[in-house]
Amino acid sequence: MAWSDVVGSDMLVDISIYDHTASGEEFLGHVDFQAPDAGQEETVAGWFPLKGNADTTAEHAPSGEIHVDVSFQKAEKKHYGPDDFQILRLIGKGTFGQVYQVRKKDTNRIYAMKVLSKKVIVQKKEVAHTVGERNILVRTAMSESPFIVGLKFSFQTENDLFLVTDYMSGGELFWHLQKEGRFDEKRAKFYIAELILAIEHLHKNDIVYRDLKPENILLDANGHIALCDFGLSKANLNKNDTTNTFCGTTEYLAPEVLLDEAGYTKMVDFWSLGVLVFEMCCGWSPFYAEDTQQMYKNIAFGKVRFPRDTLSQEGRNFVKGLLNRNPKHRLGAISDAEELKKHAFFQDVDWEALSKKVITPPFKPKLKSETDVSYFDPEFTNALNTNGSLNERAQQLATGFANSTPLSPTTQANFQGFTFVDESSLDHHMRNKFEDEEMSDADRRERDWDDLDDIDLRKANRMSGIVKTGATNEEQFPSHFEV
Repeated sequence: MAWSDVVGSDMLVDISIYDHTASGEEFLGHVDFQAPDAGQEETVAGWFPLKGNADTTAEHAPSGEIHVDVSFQKAEKKHYGPDDFQILRLIGKGTFGQVYQVRKKDTNRIYAMKVLSKKVIVQKKEVAHTVGERNILVRTAMSESPFIVGLKFSFQTENDLFLVTDYMSGGELFWHLQKEGRFDEKRAKFYIAELILAIEHLHKNDIVYRDLKPENILLDANGHIALCDFGLSKANLNKNDTTNTFCGTTEYLAPEVLLDEAGYTKMVDFWSLGVLVFEMCCGWSPFYAEDTQQMYKNIAFGKVRFPRDTLSQEGRNFVKGLLNRNPKHRLGAISDAEELKKHAFFQDVDWEALSKKVITPPFKPKLKSETDVSYFDPEFTNALNTNGSLNERAQQLATGFANSTPLSPTTQANFQGFTFVDESSLDHHMRNKFEDEEMSDADRRERDWDDLDDIDLRKANRMSGIVKTGATNEEQFPSHFEV
């Protein structure tokens, strides 16, 4: 089989081999090798012994070899446009545009392409957030994190902005959680551990994410996570710096975002992580309410109740540490993600192996081909399923809607410098011949965390439209409130 991709110079190229059968896919092993330095054009060819993952037992250790023939060449083209890509499917929609599955015409590589309307962005005064998302994706692309979706190209036409990223064929974690109701602790722990590494990478680069939720977590073809959508993220925020922008998804907002006029720090990401752990393991959001204002009260003052038989004691303690309403005493406040990694909940996690993606994911998507969209919402994927409508949309994007009202030079100036192609990238073509307040009082602490036997499992609807609640200084960071 043959395929192609764009990689940075001196990166590790990893190839995983699976036996695809009617009953599923069996992992046979993987091989890896180093890409050449920038500017070099060379071929890597030969027989490579198959290696197991870090958690592969001796009994199931792979045997045999695979022949790989890889040619690397410098990616010379610096400017791309929509006519360099063939639109295959619509896979998502948002306020500012759409996300498509596309094929890059010169290499046949499959990507995801986000198309954003400049006019809508300007009308909604979201220029700073949009350009900020591009800049953060560029920064993370240059520093390479395995658990953040990789930006490959960005460009623009008169009317639209384009972000081309890795295509994550496993779809949104939200889709899987909605389908299954909840995950067992082992599976949830795997996703949370990889998310911690993603957040650690962002925080080390002085970026606060601010929108952690299942919709923004994607699964790749092997079942590893990738964080996406950086429209609400903020860069250049050092450890103790604060910011005041009121943004995020209601269910995952930290209490200090609602209550603290002095601003908030990167610790808001760890609060959202605590909400996410609870939701993955229990099946609903801990502070959810139909009424938005009631949800704010729950976040600021409400109890968290664990249903029985959903989380181990270590898991519950981990959630409690993350959902401490005082960010100065929240888990992670002292040494950021390193503090989370040392928690007893992760005592069986090999962090180095996890960072190299050599831990076998608990779930692997069953895919029929590289263009499989079965893990995306059919509402989107069936929306543009005729060649006529796809070609029409592609032509519109390529011409930049020539008949539409042109944007003013002042408006266009907002998007200057949006184009990006990693100059250290190499096109490589592979041919595989084989195929809160400190809780010092124990009694008081326990009143804040109750077990409950008979809570109905339900999936909370996503809420938007957030209004800041009024609170006195005395009301901030309470230990508990009976809702």
